[in-house]
Amino acid sequence: MRHAACLLLLNVTAILARDAETALPEAREDFVRIIGARFAAWDADASGELSKAEINALVADGAIKGDEAATVAALKRASRMTKVTLPPFTLANLREQSEGKPEKGMPDFPAMFSGGVKRIAAAKRVLFASGKPRLDTVRQGRMGNCFSLAPLGAIANLRPEYIADEMIRELPDGRYEVRLGKTIVRVTAPTDAELALTAMNESDGIWVNVYEKAAGEAHNALKPQEKREATGLDALNRGGSAGTQLAFITGHEMVRFSCKFAKDDKLPKEKRAATLNEMRAALSAAVKERRLMTCGTLKTTIPGITPNHAYAVLGYDSATDQIRLWNPHGDTTKVKGEPGLLNPNAAIEEGRFARRSRCDGCL
Repeated sequence: MRHAACLLLLNVTAILARDAETALPEAREDFVRIIGARFAAWDADASGELSKAEINALVADGAIKGDEAATVAALKRASRMTKVTLPPFTLANLREQSEGKPEKGMPDFPAMFSGGVKRIAAAKRVLFASGKPRLDTVRQGRMGNCFSLAPLGAIANLRPEYIADEMIRELPDGRYEVRLGKTIVRVTAPTDAELALTAMNESDGIWVNVYEKAAGEAHNALKPQEKREATGLDALNRGGSAGTQLAFITGHEMVRFSCKFAKDDKLPKEKRAATLNEMRAALSAAVKERRLMTCGTLKTTIPGITPNHAYAVLGYDSATDQIRLWNPHGDTTKVKGEPGLLNPNAAIEEGRFARRSRCDGCL
């Protein structure tokens, strides 16, 4: 890409409602039925329980499709849980855990299954259904990979033709080649289980899923051998820096701008004002030069603001002092209260909204 990447770390994001997962009675019945029918075949070592390695193999198996793939995706999501101690994935335990409302913190297998069924059914298995990527169709999947989607969103907003013409292409053998800066990654088409786990794209193609699969493998390869995850998607799920990812996938250096100064009570007002003006100047220059930008939060103090989350910066209006953002969750929703300094615009459409550039209460 011709333009350097620019990362601005700002406390300018809002929490958006995610697509709720609910399990109808038939979803529970279907999940239990499929587990019962396929458990013996999926238990490759006949140990009586499904190991993480066996589940990973099932996720990667392109022959597993539809509802069976949604079942595998539910198992995978549950196997990632670290805040609770899960019983072994035996047939009896899985059946028991699927009955009734799960205990706090425990996996809701039927709801996970139901969500996977919807995602798989909605997927349109062409690379670019609209001819080029559309930012407004992307919804973050069931992974903690906002850090990798925010940079992609910045590219899709500013230069979608780059993604379609240079970044992702289908190979004659059915695989995909993805250019991530100076790195070329070739991956197989996402399996149905991988589609259930990664981003939803509203039937607008699988380009974002192909990117996630390639980005996961590349992200994993950057780690020392002893610290690598079992799969690329697991590595992506661990999270990371949106700025580092932005520089990696563009092949250009980035510039960071932190708002930590705003929490320094001893900082003179003149210095605070000067730093804010530096930020405004950086934003204006980035917009003028068509640079790519992301932002993120750590701890937040404003109600409704999502901590530890990454976003694409879509633009900055110096006349109104507003920054336009895109949330990888991508939902359209209403935020309570009137728009203002401590509240994003009441209307949020496809994850896009505006914030004033003042840094009170930010990182």
